Amino acid sequence: MAARKVITALFCDLVGSTALGEELDPEALHGVLGRCFEAITATIERHGGTVQKYAGDAVLAVFGIPRVHEDDALRAVRAADEIGRLLPRVADELGLALEFRTGINTGLVHTDEGRTLAMGDAVNVAARLEQAARPGEILLGAETLGLVRNAVDVEALAPLTVKGKAEPVEAFRLLRLDPVAPGVSRADFSLVGREYELRLLRGVWDRTVEESRCQLFTLLGTAGVGKSRLVDELLARVGEAATILRGRCLHYGEGITFWPIAEALTPLGESSQSIRDRLSSGGAATPGELFWEVRRFLEALAERRPVILHVDDLHWAEPMLIDLLNHIVDLSQSAPVLVLCAARPELLEDYAGWGGGKLNATTVMLEPLGNTECEQLLEQLGDELGRQARERVMETSEGNPLFLRELAVLAREGAEVDIPPTIQALLAERLERLPSEERLLLERGAIEGQVFHRSAVAALAQSDSPLDVELPLADLVRKDLIRPHSANVEGDEAFRFRHLLIRDAAYERLPKATRADLHERYAHWLEDTAVDFLEVDEIAGWHLEQAVRHERELRHEVDPRLMRDAAQHLYAAGRRAGDRSDLVAARNFLDRALVLAPGGDQLRGRIAVALAEQLIEAGDLARADELLVAAEHEHAESAPVSLTRLEWLVYSQPGEANQTIESILPRMLEELGRSEDDRELAKAHMLAFWVQWTANRATLAAEQVRLAARHARRAGDIGLWSRALGWYVGTLIWGPQNARAIAGELDAIEQEEPGPYLLAFVELGRGEVARLDGRFDEARALTGRALDGFRGLGTTTMAATCEQSLAWIELSAGVAEAALASLLRADAILAESGERSLRSTTQAMVARSYELLGRADAALAAIELAEELSAPQEAINYAITHDVRARLALGAGDDDAAMAWAKSAVDYALKTDFVDLQGGARLGLAVVLDACDRLDDARTEARAALELFEAKGDRPGAQRAEARLDRIS
Repeated sequence: MAARKVITALFCDLVGSTALGEELDPEALHGVLGRCFEAITATIERHGGTVQKYAGDAVLAVFGIPRVHEDDALRAVRAADEIGRLLPRVADELGLALEFRTGINTGLVHTDEGRTLAMGDAVNVAARLEQAARPGEILLGAETLGLVRNAVDVEALAPLTVKGKAEPVEAFRLLRLDPVAPGVSRADFSLVGREYELRLLRGVWDRTVEESRCQLFTLLGTAGVGKSRLVDELLARVGEAATILRGRCLHYGEGITFWPIAEALTPLGESSQSIRDRLSSGGAATPGELFWEVRRFLEALAERRPVILHVDDLHWAEPMLIDLLNHIVDLSQSAPVLVLCAARPELLEDYAGWGGGKLNATTVMLEPLGNTECEQLLEQLGDELGRQARERVMETSEGNPLFLRELAVLAREGAEVDIPPTIQALLAERLERLPSEERLLLERGAIEGQVFHRSAVAALAQSDSPLDVELPLADLVRKDLIRPHSANVEGDEAFRFRHLLIRDAAYERLPKATRADLHERYAHWLEDTAVDFLEVDEIAGWHLEQAVRHERELRHEVDPRLMRDAAQHLYAAGRRAGDRSDLVAARNFLDRALVLAPGGDQLRGRIAVALAEQLIEAGDLARADELLVAAEHEHAESAPVSLTRLEWLVYSQPGEANQTIESILPRMLEELGRSEDDRELAKAHMLAFWVQWTANRATLAAEQVRLAARHARRAGDIGLWSRALGWYVGTLIWGPQNARAIAGELDAIEQEEPGPYLLAFVELGRGEVARLDGRFDEARALTGRALDGFRGLGTTTMAATCEQSLAWIELSAGVAEAALASLLRADAILAESGERSLRSTTQAMVARSYELLGRADAALAAIELAEELSAPQEAINYAITHDVRARLALGAGDDDAAMAWAKSAVDYALKTDFVDLQGGARLGLAVVLDACDRLDDARTEARAALELFEAKGDRPGAQRAEARLDRIS
């Protein structure tokens, strides 16, 4: 079975063999090289590597094939260091001068199960490093150094320009190697949490001392979860009160059976030399005699001071060491000896009875840390991560301190939070230790995601060979690699990877061709099985998209049917996101669908139009235009294309839009009515709404938008229905309905269980009701919530509308500075999108704000821009700008101009049924008349304004009108 693996490649070349070939007979040369290769091969194999090939006087070895080890990189460096010390001795024996140079690099390769051949860039870079090394040097690649950094001293070289690599390659010269140190340190943090475990461990130690009898304490936990850190804390607290002996089981090597005991006794010096010699040589007559001697030695030590024998990494222990430790624990009952072991859960896979049945034995499983403790650990690393990066690191590390540290380092360097090489090595070995059927299920489960279903992995596994998944899944649960999880498919079972990074490691093993096949098959399984999933199109589309991506990376050409299938699902997901007015998600799905849809397919045109609709709503008019041009080229007579183009015109060219819509809409409505296409009818009535709305006729606009909502509801298009009802709220805000009627309509809409888009409109409407009532703080809060809602949905145009509404609130409250700030934010949004209609009104309000602030020149500039952007029918804009012109003329002492502009403002306002606008214009005329001493006329206009404000329920407006009447009186 093919697999992708991270391996370490070692390329070793004998220096001087070419010149030697000129001096020696070919047969003699063959013997010399054979002797050298024999020594090199033996060393490589002793460290767990495999010679892949001999090439002349060079040797290529790989570490990680056929089986991955978590310390493959360290094994390779140790092998190279040993070869460097061994070859000079071989050369001396042969009476020759031979040196070597070595390159070591770590990276991803492709290999077949059971075969030693590895192919990939990692091997090529190792060869280039070897070629760049000087005689006697060992050069390491950056990836290798990252995995052995705790055990080596290196010198960084200038980046190497090597053949076949576009970018320079980092290289490091090996200066020194610690022969026993681990490649990566795992105890860099202060201890956080673990109070319960530490109390329990301290209690066992106290009992060992008080009862003067041997105790066994086993601390189990996954790699990096903090076992060593907890042990270190206990030993630091015990201090001089105990004789502390520490040894670590080695992963591989010769004479490692009793290595942990020999290492633990080494600090005792000559007093332990004899027993260490016996442990190293096995010189005792029988294992029983050796066990007795070790036990008696520990008991003798304990007579002077209690002893803690700490054996780390017990999961790598040889069976004879397990027997020795059991002997000590079972028979040392009168000596204060604590046998403190730390191991991964795999220990119980090989030694299921470990610690069981012993009254003096305690076993604790160390679980991941909680969020609070992880936050504390991140604080120890420094506060260099932003909030989002911290959240990603916290989520991905899932409470494992080592994982958290390695992920934080990557995030701090600006890299994606992926599987760091250190963690990849740990998890890869864990997976390779599994039986093939268990590993197969994990890989198939990884296709579905962190949570996967039994029936899904069963379906994906059957193509390999018939497989009963029940027992392997149960074994994986027992080994704590997966855990039961709630299922999304009725009658099925689901499982969750114990850690997200385990899922990622299992997925990374799969060749891309296999991934492509499995993603496609999973999508079809989902279609057949999970028909009730709301997200079935989103999920199936993603899996098919992955299948396309992997196929393209391998072959550059992909089956058009696969691409169309993926595009169809993503298109449906985009439409559904549009129904819930989630513009961000809708654009994401539709963008991806458009990339996948084959050229010339009608589906591509539908996707382009749907995406254009979302872009118009989001305010990206330029890109919407590009999509519509392409769609019109392919589907010129399509009603959806035509309707969407007209909607685009409404925002970008409102004057032209109204003329065009009014000329073709009656015929279009008639044709759509005959076809009974409710969705297109809804869109057509929305266009009719825009005609009335941009002409500032709120009552007629409300009629059309209600019709649009009715047809959208019949069509099942919830997104369009929400949008239509939302704009109906807009007609309430500006139209003739009073505040009490508006509140009643909003209550009725809320009974419809609106989604987030319509709910944001309701908040906007309630903000307006609060403004009309003079409750400005409440109005600001409600409108602010609407603004947040629209921003979250990605509707920039509506966000600008909310900023405009906030400005109306501030103008009503008399806070022109705050109004101007909101308006300038709105204008920036609209200017970037190319929108004209709403922006023209925004600029008119900017002019009013500047005038109130006494900035006449800025007000005039805003007036000119507002009128330049305005369509002829947009009476609201001229009502506002002419009112401002009247005030500016009055301030300049030009009473005649002021009178003309004020009357013009009233004329424009009366072309609308915007009651508040009419009241404001008439009150503005009253101000000019008052200034011109035409008091009766001023009183008439002020009373008319008061009546309009009272009809709308606008208390602040009514108060301004009453104040003007008092002034006139």
